[in-house]
Amino acid sequence: MLRLLEKSELATRDREYKPSGLDLPPAPQLNASRININEVRLTLEEFSKDSSALAISLNRVMYQVPGVREYIADVLKVRARASILADRVRRDNNLNQIAAEYGEIDQLWRVVSLQLENVRGLDRESQNLIAKMNQSDRKLGDLLQTGPQLKRTELLTETSALSYALGILVEEIEIELSREPQKFELVRAGQEVEQRMIQVSNLIIDRQSYDAIKREYLAFRDSWNSFATRLRPYHNRVLSRSIQRVVQQDRSIQELLWLPQDGANMQEIAHLTEALKRDVDEFYRRATLRLLISLPPANYIATSDEFYGTVENLIDTVNHNESTSNLITSFSYIEQAWKDFSAMFHTVESPAALQLLDKVDNSINALRISLRIEQPSESIDLAKLVVSLETQSTQLSIIAEQWLATESPSFRQSTQNSIRDFSNTAHELHRIILMRPASPALVRTKSSELFDSWFQVHEKISRCETREKFQLQETAVRITQMLMDLRYATK
Repeated sequence: MLRLLEKSELATRDREYKPSGLDLPPAPQLNASRININEVRLTLEEFSKDSSALAISLNRVMYQVPGVREYIADVLKVRARASILADRVRRDNNLNQIAAEYGEIDQLWRVVSLQLENVRGLDRESQNLIAKMNQSDRKLGDLLQTGPQLKRTELLTETSALSYALGILVEEIEIELSREPQKFELVRAGQEVEQRMIQVSNLIIDRQSYDAIKREYLAFRDSWNSFATRLRPYHNRVLSRSIQRVVQQDRSIQELLWLPQDGANMQEIAHLTEALKRDVDEFYRRATLRLLISLPPANYIATSDEFYGTVENLIDTVNHNESTSNLITSFSYIEQAWKDFSAMFHTVESPAALQLLDKVDNSINALRISLRIEQPSESIDLAKLVVSLETQSTQLSIIAEQWLATESPSFRQSTQNSIRDFSNTAHELHRIILMRPASPALVRTKSSELFDSWFQVHEKISRCETREKFQLQETAVRITQMLMDLRYATK
């Protein structure tokens, strides 16, 4: 699949490189006399070699360190593009194009390297390779006069989503705190925070410098942290959910801006821990004897006592202001005990009890996010990924039909059949993933069928030599990248 990605990427580079949207060429006016092309070649070769070694290293430790799984596909994308560019530099001295293409690699690598550096338990070999690639990346930026390259289009999407989340939060404050004397002051403060976020988006649209965007975003974060601190004491579930939505969005933007990740926010952890205990206490209060009698025979007391004990242990850890490492250890006990507790009580025939269990589960997830603990691999949103694949296969079919009108009937029919089989397999995989519970073995089997089907499609569309060639190859790149994501999500 990596060779397929390189083939597709290479085909799209056969024409003049033209970046689109907000991602402008990294250095429109290069001073070629200051660029040592031989040093560029050597550094790029080293970067490409280290990216291959990193992909191998991460693949080897994937089961010991599950947190790396969601980033391997991006590392392979960096490796494919670096390999293609290294080969181009060996044959071509077009510095403007080399600098522009390297800007894309820099955009992707800066984000994924920061994500990998925050994965707990990463082995020493992988850490050393990441450090070497970071060094080569900075050196290439200096040699090619590109400087750091922001993923501006993606960054604008995330900041706009954060502005929207803040707007929803302000509306909820008006409703949920309608009887509070501080309501108008909180609404006003929330609107000010929202406007600061909108200003960040405006700087991105205006293509302002990284430093200007970073400075404004840090100012936003200061105002947001103060605002969130004022909201948490109300212990309102609706507001807490909206606050967590903003926190998650904030962390995505921190990665895109290459900001150092904060440690655990003890005030936030304390608030979420209190919320978890309230949810658990509420469930116990409503778990009547009649409800317990309706369940199959089991040791309810021992299981319940163990789970409640893990919650109290985390509260003690927070109250004693212990280290992040101890907090994570305490939280791991909760996760382990919750699996047994949840499995036992989810068999009850009581909508109210099941709703309370969902509240506890949501509180545990909120704590996981706050502690920056990687999601379990089975929780990756496969459905969203497969829907994107279905959409791209539809786009591929539309473009292919224009090309196939010029081909022989036999080849046209076989290509149409291959694309149709791929689309149908993606649709069937989507149906399987939406089943509850989805069978991991069935998902992997159907995913393998999808990969095999795509190899046949790719072989067919590679024969296109009409004006649709580049559109087909660009769609092929997107589909292949999504399939690589799917490969590691289901491995």
